Amino acid sequence: MPTTQEDQQTSPSGRDTPRVDGSLKVTGNAKYTSDFHFPGMLYAVPVEATIANGRIEKLDTAAAEKMAGVRLILHRTKIGKLYRSVPKPDFLGLCDERRPPLTDDVIRYYGQYVALVVADTFEMAKAAAAVVRVTYAAEKPNVDPDLKADDKPTVDSERGDPDRALANAPVKLDQTYVTPVETHNPMELHATTAVWDGPQLTLYESTQSVNNSQDVIAQVLGLPSDRVHVISKFLGSGFGGKLWPWTHCYLAAEAALRDAKPQSENAFKIELAKRCLTHALKMAATA
Repeated sequence: MPTTQEDQQTSPSGRDTPRVDGSLKVTGNAKYTSDFHFPGMLYAVPVEATIANGRIEKLDTAAAEKMAGVRLILHRTKIGKLYRSVPKPDFLGLCDERRPPLTDDVIRYYGQYVALVVADTFEMAKAAAAVVRVTYAAEKPNVDPDLKADDKPTVDSERGDPDRALANAPVKLDQTYVTPVETHNPMELHATTAVWDGPQLTLYESTQSVNNSQDVIAQVLGLPSDRVHVISKFLGSGFGGKLWPWTHCYLAAEAALRDAKPQSENAFKIELAKRCLTHALKMAATA
């Protein structure tokens, strides 16, 4: 039976191996999500919560709505029906924040979207978002780094008498290890450009999983998955933070549907960071 053997001519080791996409990237011709532009495209900028826990008491968009170039402001009482997605087999339906955006007045984390301003230019949208006034009833957030388990750990397998072994062993290790919060910082920020063509939605998306993004976004918008097309030609890294869609994806699609024009949005704060983890470890051994 023939075998595949690498030699100096077939092995990538020790020789230059051109990347298929290398020339496009180094010449600046690779098109990332934010590089897609369409006639009449509008830009969306979120209004983000300035507290980490509490409720919205009042949201005043009057001044922002009068500013030049502003087309639309989405908020709690001005948004279409969005749905919670459910997980499915084959890495579908997966996301970290199942609560649809702008669903209620509860603030669960700093930077949570409380409104979305849509305008003719990015600068106009950013300026208008800055004058939206939000009054909060703030509550104390839980920022205690000393994590404690809510329940006793479950036992997957057990053999012998571990408690007695730990008590009598001449060599023991009983330590708690903590890793801090880590924030993903890819070169390319999260971005979405949403384009409706009749009943069909095309999303130019910064994603590591076009299939999962298609499924989650279709579920949240209440659409058949074959009406949602997700395109990601190049990705400026993701570190796992782009494996599923985030708040801005659904809002860009909703804003584009309401205004009937392509929408573009960039985001950063909405991504969940790698959580603080506490590991308690006990080991025992004979000398």
